[in-house]
Amino acid sequence: MDAIVHQFPPYRKDEAHHSQDAHDDHGHEHHDPGFWAKYIFSTDHKTIGIQYGFTALCFMLFGFFLMLMMRWQIAHPGTPVPVIGPLLEKVLGQVAAKGVISPELYNSFGAMHGTIMVFLGIVPLAFAAFGNYVVPLMIGAVDMAFPRVNMASYQAYFLGGLVMFISFFIPGGAAQAGWTSYSPLATTIPTHGQLFWIIGMVLLISSSLLGAVNFIATIIQLRAPGMTWMRLPFFVWAQFVTAFLLLLAFPPLEAAAVMQLMDNVAHTSFFLPTGLAVGGQLANISGGGSPLLWQHLFWFLGHPEVYVLILPAMGIVCEILANNTRKPIWGYKSLVYSVLTIGFLSFIVWAHHMYLTGMGTKIL
Repeated sequence: MDAIVHQFPPYRKDEAHHSQDAHDDHGHEHHDPGFWAKYIFSTDHKTIGIQYGFTALCFMLFGFFLMLMMRWQIAHPGTPVPVIGPLLEKVLGQVAAKGVISPELYNSFGAMHGTIMVFLGIVPLAFAAFGNYVVPLMIGAVDMAFPRVNMASYQAYFLGGLVMFISFFIPGGAAQAGWTSYSPLATTIPTHGQLFWIIGMVLLISSSLLGAVNFIATIIQLRAPGMTWMRLPFFVWAQFVTAFLLLLAFPPLEAAAVMQLMDNVAHTSFFLPTGLAVGGQLANISGGGSPLLWQHLFWFLGHPEVYVLILPAMGIVCEILANNTRKPIWGYKSLVYSVLTIGFLSFIVWAHHMYLTGMGTKIL
């Protein structure tokens, strides 16, 4: 068994043997990597899981505050936001004059609240944070299959969130076209907020793709000897299916984001139709694009995204119940087959988010 342990893949060893091997191999104490290497640019799956969790909770708190200010505006329209109203005016400028949330700022808060809570909050917390920390431990692996890719995934996520956050402070403010960023509205709003939103989304999508590939490779290749597929903890199955959802559903949206970016900066018309009127005048565009195409590409991700949010939570609840009742999961195989079926079905029903597009009831 000890000979097998030293082969690839690197299975988790007994701590006593590990300490003895480390002493025999090195004969000296390990060098302290320092704060930056240990906590900022770490490749350890536990540290990266904690990084994801802490960052996601911070973004969720920020998104929660955006929601509170939107609720204040609904309850008391035209009234300065209490306590932080003067600060809003100093930081955000004219869009928050006298501490009052303007229509443009309200639209920005709405768009960024949805984006932050979904792409910067719940998905990184449920999938990346818990998955990075727990999955290698559950399957008996030393670390993720690609530790440096894991680090790059978190860094891309952090940079994407930072770009989104910075967009609040640029002239014109953050994106105002909703978290769905529908064209042609997203292209015709005369601010740079939507440009920052697209760049942030490209970074966030790249982060999710790197993480998804890493989880799939880890679960397939680094399971301990004897850890067959039907012995996997249910949470690992939930993460496995979630990783495939991200891997297959995000690339179309990333391609769409790049095309919308070109519509914004290179004057293409991927999503801009012929005869588009802005402010009562025909827009100076080449035309020929399809706004409906954006909706298809967005909701092809948007519906599987629902299950990206819920499947890890289902896995967590299932494991907690089984552990605290001290009993095996009842109907384990049925649960596994059901989560695989959910993953498949989530890819073929996105059109039910598009009732007002005129596609007809048969396809819906």
